Amino acid sequence: MKLQVDAGQLRLRLSEAELARLLEQGEVTQALACPDGAPAHCRVGLREDIDGGHCTGNLMDLRVELPRAGFHAFAAERPRRDGFAFSCGALRVLVEVDVRDSHRARRAAAPPAQAHVN
Repeated sequence: MKLQVDAGQLRLRLSEAELARLLEQGEVTQALACPDGAPAHCRVGLREDIDGGHCTGNLMDLRVELPRAGFHAFAAERPRRDGFAFSCGALRVLVEVDVRDSHRARRAAAPPAQAHVN
């Protein structure tokens, strides 16, 4: 998972493997060792009981919760360039699936092209 913070926006980009784990297990976690040795964590989870996205914590311990049905519908339409977006106070949160990773995964899963002989 890649995290990017920029001018009031938090962008989370998931790989295909992380997306699969999120959809199957309901949660994906990213841990990062900071320069001072303190751990930073970002957890993204799916919940049945919410209609929109929600986030709690801070950049050292961030929890992003997404509505299970809404996020499953979003993920079923990939690859797509937009993200699953919501506001958390003044912060705009955008959860994306890496489009390049989606294309690579689809190409790898596709059967090899057969040559036609005339």
